[in-house]
Amino acid sequence: MATPDTMKSGAYYRNDNVQVEERPVPAIGPDEVLVRVATCGICGSDTMEWYREPQTRVKGAINTGHEIAGEIVQVGERIQDFKVHDRVVVAHHFPCGNCLLCRDGNETACKAMHEKHIEPGGFAEYIRILEKGVKNGLLRLPDSMSFAQGSYVEPLGCVVRSVRKTSPVNGHTTLVIGSGLAGLLHIKLLRALGAGKIFAVDTNASRLEAASRCGADEVVLATSEMPHADRVYVCTASEKASVVALECVNPGGQIMFFATGGPDMKVSLRLTKFWLSQTSINFSYGAAPRDMREAMELIRAETVSVDDLTTHRFGIEQIREAFDLVANPRENCLKVMIEPGRGTKG
Repeated sequence: MATPDTMKSGAYYRNDNVQVEERPVPAIGPDEVLVRVATCGICGSDTMEWYREPQTRVKGAINTGHEIAGEIVQVGERIQDFKVHDRVVVAHHFPCGNCLLCRDGNETACKAMHEKHIEPGGFAEYIRILEKGVKNGLLRLPDSMSFAQGSYVEPLGCVVRSVRKTSPVNGHTTLVIGSGLAGLLHIKLLRALGAGKIFAVDTNASRLEAASRCGADEVVLATSEMPHADRVYVCTASEKASVVALECVNPGGQIMFFATGGPDMKVSLRLTKFWLSQTSINFSYGAAPRDMREAMELIRAETVSVDDLTTHRFGIEQIREAFDLVANPRENCLKVMIEPGRGTKG
């Protein structure tokens, strides 16, 4: 089927101002490929206005989608490693692999992680993959995996990184604060890796039900007394949750701040307590190529299942409604997907 001249693309200004625009399908160069987007998940970071505002201030509207799976429909004349009809997962950014940070295993702190290698973004019918993106940001989707499963490779890759940085987890009690998509993926991965008793905390009863389905041994409303654990994962952008994490970690344990509440959020530390208890505090941002590859294999091997996490699917024409659902989650809302070729929501 011939590629059209124009396409529909999402244009994000604010959470309450997301529009659909008609724009030309990107033209590719000799070292680039064009991908038809099959599905792209909306990440929580897509609706963090404090995180997106610097971009919108400069560009006006942005297209942020980065949990992308699709099919290659055009290849540049110098492309040899990929062909038309290849099914791929697209990484929108990746580290340089050569700097000191990368060599030390801190790839997601690399300056190159903030460079974008796709045009415009995953909330569009077609995306152009620039030369570096073709070389470093495309993963072939196994035949056994669906496009929907492929769109989970990036978010699960972020969780793979988080859990790796708090290893070992086998046999250790764990506390996951926040049972949104990130928290649920943490629970699933921790269960697969043999963690001890897993506690899940949230303010929302329906999300705690989801946490139980995903493998949590005990669920706790955030208003209740908090259990203590060897590994504590903060998966919600809440100052209160961060304070709770500092109080609930066992001696010799580890705290992982997977989510943050913005540039001005601060918490106080009782340094002597942590000095005596020898607690470690960690942070995790994004996913490096090795995390993406590991996530792909976890999904392919059905070690971590993701099919039960998608609750809403929308076509590109319904992107405003989809973003509103993520920014203001309703009961029983977990993962929201944009499927550009979908005519109506499902």
